[in-house]
Amino acid sequence: MDARYDLGDDHRLVGTLCPDMKLTLERPDPDVVTAVTRSADLLREGRGPLLDLVDRAEARDAAAAWTGRVNTVTARTGRGDVDVLLIRPDGCVAWALPTGQDLDATPLVRALGTWFGQPA
Repeated sequence: MDARYDLGDDHRLVGTLCPDMKLTLERPDPDVVTAVTRSADLLREGRGPLLDLVDRAEARDAAAAWTGRVNTVTARTGRGDVDVLLIRPDGCVAWALPTGQDLDATPLVRALGTWFGQPA
């Protein structure tokens, strides 16, 4: 069964459940071995992840005011169609930045405010 909710964004992943992707997490601490996990593991804390797949600092910066409710995760995966995903705690993709597209922070900030409340 496949469902797509209309969340006001035409990216094909927005409004769908996030596909379970194998991730290689990027860690800032060189003493920590890079871990391999799955995108579904990011939902265990009950917070929404901002999944940065290509090191887009501007997207992480735009979401910084929501750090109490959104986990920012930088990771690598085999996907080539998206740079950044904002995922609700229920696994639904709330916002997506297509590969190589310039970031207009307004839609990301709107999605953050809609699903995670006002910034802290």
